Amino acid sequence: MATNKTYIVVKDGEELKEVKSLAAAKKLADAEGGTVVCNGSTVYPEVVDAQIPSEPAPVPVDQLEVAPEKYTLTAKMNIRTAPSLKADKAGVADAGTIVEVLGIEDDWLRVRNDAGEVFILYGSGKYARKN
Repeated sequence: MATNKTYIVVKDGEELKEVKSLAAAKKLADAEGGTVVCNGSTVYPEVVDAQIPSEPAPVPVDQLEVAPEKYTLTAKMNIRTAPSLKADKAGVADAGTIVEVLGIEDDWLRVRNDAGEVFILYGSGKYARKN
């Protein structure tokens, strides 16, 4: 026993036309920018489940963008070209100066100034406090 299917072309939640042929329904749906529904299910265009990755791909550590944290210097400090008291001086920062810290390396604050990345002794919080 053959079953006569009825296809309904729908656009923006409103029925445009009811037709007996899927080909005719597809043609009308394409022309009107609608969809074809049969027995309560969308049959055209085909709805495909999107593949959603279970977890985003990890970002390499060197590509992470971290907002600088602000610290206030509690003493007048030398700015150094490397995290060492033996490194060349790149300047001096007065007590009360607020610096944007990119990271802490071996008890030194890594900051950026006109000369590039430079270092200020942190002293485990003795010479600067986090804002």
